[in-house]
Amino acid sequence: MIYYLFRSFVICWLLFSLLGCDEKETKKIVILAGEKSHPATMHEYIKNARLIKVMLDGSPDISGLVTEIHGNGWPEDESALLDADLILTISDGRDGPNGLGVPFMTEERMAVLRQAIEAGSGFMTFHYSTFAPDRYGEEMLLWSGGYFDWQNDKGEREWYSDIRFLDQEVSLINPEHPVMHGVMPFQIYEEYYFDLRFREENEGFVPLIEVPGLGSEREWGNVVAWALNREDGGRGFGTTMGHLYANWKNEDYRKFLLNAIVWTAGMEVPPGGISSDFYSDREVTGRLYGKDYKALILTGSDHPAHQWEQTVPVLKSALESGGRIHADISRNINDLFQYDLRDYDFLAFYYANWEDPDPLWEGSKKALIEYVNSGGSLMFVHFANGAFHESLPGAEASDWPEYRKFCRRVWDHSAGSSHDKYGTFEVRIVDKDHELTSGIGNFEVTDELYYNQAGEEPIHVLMSATSLDTGKEEPLAWVYELNTPGGRNVRVFQTVLGHDSTTFKVPEFEQVLNRTALWLSRGTERWNEL
Repeated sequence: MIYYLFRSFVICWLLFSLLGCDEKETKKIVILAGEKSHPATMHEYIKNARLIKVMLDGSPDISGLVTEIHGNGWPEDESALLDADLILTISDGRDGPNGLGVPFMTEERMAVLRQAIEAGSGFMTFHYSTFAPDRYGEEMLLWSGGYFDWQNDKGEREWYSDIRFLDQEVSLINPEHPVMHGVMPFQIYEEYYFDLRFREENEGFVPLIEVPGLGSEREWGNVVAWALNREDGGRGFGTTMGHLYANWKNEDYRKFLLNAIVWTAGMEVPPGGISSDFYSDREVTGRLYGKDYKALILTGSDHPAHQWEQTVPVLKSALESGGRIHADISRNINDLFQYDLRDYDFLAFYYANWEDPDPLWEGSKKALIEYVNSGGSLMFVHFANGAFHESLPGAEASDWPEYRKFCRRVWDHSAGSSHDKYGTFEVRIVDKDHELTSGIGNFEVTDELYYNQAGEEPIHVLMSATSLDTGKEEPLAWVYELNTPGGRNVRVFQTVLGHDSTTFKVPEFEQVLNRTALWLSRGTERWNEL
């Protein structure tokens, strides 16, 4: 009898072990990364999320952890949240009665979060995402333990909480808490939010870091990071640190935040804490995507007939088709100022501000000029050659002559720029020996055939086609180099093909685009090492 009982026990134990029935084998972290809203190096939501994932994946102190990143502050498939062990928000918050503010704070989305948290998910807010309206204040207190309170009883912007920049060593509170394992006092330059709103009874609330130099006289007024043991058994965490991306280079700052993520996800933090390395953006790209180079596609506004929302993903796919390029997509042209352009081997413009009177920010203009002068490569696709041109209807105020120094053939309404009726035509390879077109034969596309594009600076034509309107051989794609003040030769590729997604799917053109992506990236290898 004892033998059979023992055998049954062993069989059950083996089955539970093999099938994972005894406990959940992995923990799942969902990071909700918002869109950029601050200058480069500040509030780097997507870069923070990618770095966190790579650091967690590379740490020798943790296993059984899956990290998902969702951009734009919310997943396309909301079910991704419902089996999460931790939901980490890295995004804008709301600082006033108008605007959406933090992406998850709508009635519909809060209902999904509520369902996930009631199912046991941990919840963590980071820097600006600690901002919340009082309407959701009670839930923030229950879920993460505290929030930045910006409003008065009338809902107006009248800060209860406050902000101060300091470069000072932080004080560690409750060093026995698992989040503090292996963490030593550290000093960083930071935009600290303080005088936060915490639960009055403080049940389950554990302050972890304070900054005495903030000077608050309220209880816990100088606290900038905290943990919460929720009444339902779940965990919460919040910190107002996180303004500057460079602070991740500080080992103790890194360890503290990674400890917090692991603990809030319900995992055990080892006695020495979570060790990790800081990775450059190029290393993050390699580890996260297995790619050597990275591009930024700039889009978001265009002629009404150009359906860029459908077309840009196909352009991205074409650039990435060779397996060595990763392309990010920006839908805000002023990300030229808000993104750190040094992260990108080339910029691909698929943007034109038709009937858009708003000029490009001065900071964006300066950032693009600095990028080019530093050796950054460029690509201009289709109607991007009409951007920032005074001849476009309604866009007179956005005119920027410097752009036309970078983009050598431009759409100029006043000079008779136009195109054949949308239709099918043959693209002829002009230079059969160039590395971008070598071995590629003529091919057909269904597109707009541009002609009378303005510009006098020299270009090297790669492809052309005969216009039905002009009867002439019109250039369709070309390359050239810009000579910068610093003596760098900047590679530029321009094509007027690409009215919709059909051309990007043509195998010959897709191959040209992928070769071009590598050609542009290799032109900046030396620049990226600076």
